[in-house]
Amino acid sequence: MKLVRFGGGRTGVLEGDAVIDTGLAPGASWLPFIERQKPSLSGPVKDLASVALEAPLPDAGSRIFAMGGNFPMHLTEVTKNFPVPASIADPDSPPWGFFVIPGTIVGPGAAVSPPAGTSFFDYEAELAVILAGPDAEIWGYTGFNDFSSRDAGMQLSLVDHGPLTWSLQKNFATGNALGPSVVVGEAVDDVPISCRVNGELRQQDTSASMRFDFAAIATHIREYLPLRAGDILVSGTPGGTAVEYGPQGTRWLKHGDVTEVEVGEAGVLRNAVEVRAHASV
Repeated sequence: MKLVRFGGGRTGVLEGDAVIDTGLAPGASWLPFIERQKPSLSGPVKDLASVALEAPLPDAGSRIFAMGGNFPMHLTEVTKNFPVPASIADPDSPPWGFFVIPGTIVGPGAAVSPPAGTSFFDYEAELAVILAGPDAEIWGYTGFNDFSSRDAGMQLSLVDHGPLTWSLQKNFATGNALGPSVVVGEAVDDVPISCRVNGELRQQDTSASMRFDFAAIATHIREYLPLRAGDILVSGTPGGTAVEYGPQGTRWLKHGDVTEVEVGEAGVLRNAVEVRAHASV
């Protein structure tokens, strides 16, 4: 089963090229579905081509935990051109990452705008899984694009400096894309992950290459706080990002570029880069 959001947060079941409206109110939580209640298939049917899909956040209270450096090839290449703390490159270090603010998330087709003045703007294709409850059973998965402002790492900005890191370079308005659909009830141990920029393949790997799988990530997080239904874990990104080619590389995103993240059977998460003088939520 695949679930989507459309029409101001309405819930639909995607079957082929048809979207079946479940009749839920806009923005209604998917927690009843996660708790094994089946969605209604008796609502109006719309053609997928006529529907503007939105970010399939399962619940307004979903917490999003994103991993960093979780694909060895990516981390190895980054450390060649990007100054990182020794603890991050340490092969014996535990999982690490950052929180994603749900309000920064956009859906398929939305424009993505880096913070004003950004010189190094990057893409990161990732697998996002939605948890079924505190035991961290996986209910469903979808695609994620963790857009990143790399200026701080290139010593061009002081954002996120100091011991209390806010991770604003990861949580700017429109900085995280999710979708287009949530695939329910499928295994996630070997899910294909890819990213194209303007049609050129930049990233291609599977979740089997993750340094820490989702069970290990959940175990680490639960040492500090309980997980709950609707929470989201994000895999980290495979090799092929712009930062791996250094500041002089040619893969940095610019105005008008189009990214396409494809994760398993979730569909293509397509977003265009729109550089503005100022970005706002």
